[in-house]
Amino acid sequence: MTSCSARSSSHSITLTSAPGKVLVVGGYLVLDRNYSGLVVGTDASLYAAVQEQTFELSDFTDGASKSIPILVVSPQFQSAWWNYAFDTESSKLAQRRSADQDTNGFVQVVLEVTLGLVNYQSPEALQRLLARSEGQTSAAGLKIVLSADNDFYSQRETLARAGLNLSSESLKRLPRMCETGTTLKGVHKTGLGSSAAMVTSLVACILVHFNIISVSHLQPGKRLDSEHVRSLQLIHNIAQYAHCLAQGKVGSGFDISAAVYGTHVYRRFSPAVLKEAMDEGRNIADIAHAVLPSNPGWNSDVEVVTIPPRFILRLADVDVGSNTPSMVKKVLYWQEAHQDAARALWNSLDTANNQIRELWGKLVSNYENDCLEYNQAIDWCSVHKCSDWKNGCSNASNSTVALLCKLVDGIKQVRALQRKLGDNAGVPIEPPEQTKLLDACLEVPGVCMAAVPGAGGYDAIFCVTLGQDSSAAVESLWSSWKAMSVGPLLANQASSGVCVIDSTVYPEIMAYF
Repeated sequence: MTSCSARSSSHSITLTSAPGKVLVVGGYLVLDRNYSGLVVGTDASLYAAVQEQTFELSDFTDGASKSIPILVVSPQFQSAWWNYAFDTESSKLAQRRSADQDTNGFVQVVLEVTLGLVNYQSPEALQRLLARSEGQTSAAGLKIVLSADNDFYSQRETLARAGLNLSSESLKRLPRMCETGTTLKGVHKTGLGSSAAMVTSLVACILVHFNIISVSHLQPGKRLDSEHVRSLQLIHNIAQYAHCLAQGKVGSGFDISAAVYGTHVYRRFSPAVLKEAMDEGRNIADIAHAVLPSNPGWNSDVEVVTIPPRFILRLADVDVGSNTPSMVKKVLYWQEAHQDAARALWNSLDTANNQIRELWGKLVSNYENDCLEYNQAIDWCSVHKCSDWKNGCSNASNSTVALLCKLVDGIKQVRALQRKLGDNAGVPIEPPEQTKLLDACLEVPGVCMAAVPGAGGYDAIFCVTLGQDSSAAVESLWSSWKAMSVGPLLANQASSGVCVIDSTVYPEIMAYF
């Protein structure tokens, strides 16, 4: 690494994580506030860590006395380091050097926005860093390390280099947060929402480090009071804004919401809340007002969802790939050109999507009311094909079996409507190759859901199984599938969102401080 030299530091390290996402139902509809989607958080996360360190002043050519040096490294990628200087007088961030003169737009926007807000709301936090540099030949600044669990990036080439086959057992043999062997721009992502998780974890890390929000507000599993809710809302609002600014447009926001809140039903915010802050003439006061948790323009809805007990989410990376922005553009073009037909199809999809969520809720209620009967139903269904559930169960009165049958029919209905949308818009939301694979997955005993997540296409699939044996059988099907290369991911479902974690548990990250 030829980045600016940093000296070792005794200062504490702040480490945060934010989960990936799977949009189970609600693809395309989440762009419209009239509809919602069911997004599931994963136990694969992206991590941001920050520590105060000192840097040589000679690495900053302008010699600005009011600038704070920042070094960002992403050690899983080749040539992934960036040197910045944050000017506390203008609240602007300038890139000084980087590997191969590369840029990282998402990181740069997050740093400028979040540090700008810290400087605006609590300027003494950054002034403390400046005071440590006065009269010194070195400058107090920040070192930031960004890392991700392996599932965010395809490990196909890594496995091939190690002589390992494409399987869960092989993936488990890889070190955590292993090197990708390529650059950030060249990596093959798996669709878990790495940019949204990175943005969220980095925003949270900076806010916690400078005491804008309390560490106690980001402890997983804690009961949320009004202050906790406000802290999460602040992270959400800043992350949504920074993500939109980096993308150059206001998107649906479900991926950021998943990174903040984990598994939930999401209804998007009205884009107007960010209008002034997105304009070229924006200033820090405009941004600060826009992201306030008390700003009534933030009208997104987050409804906590409990995943039915013993459900196992299995994900697979399909090595073909789709151009999601292009697909979304074509769907929206068709929607605008055929408004009546689109509205009818949107409403039908919304009804089908809502049924999936309602069935999940009823299954959870069944477990809470009679866990014995629920578990008996899961035990039986886990070893039989879903096509046999309606007539094969000896206990025909078991309501859990009936709900599972409806769930299978419901996901088939969602898929049929998605295919219709794809045909109308001329995009491969569920292409024929994926249809064959998903239908085969539903023939595996114990599988109750199988579909393409989010915008669909050739990127990925998900299955919901009712036990480990069923999960193993699904993976066996994937490994033997010849029409496409289907690679399992290790990630499962998780309920929690962004949180502060113990840095000592992640030596892979701490090794870079």
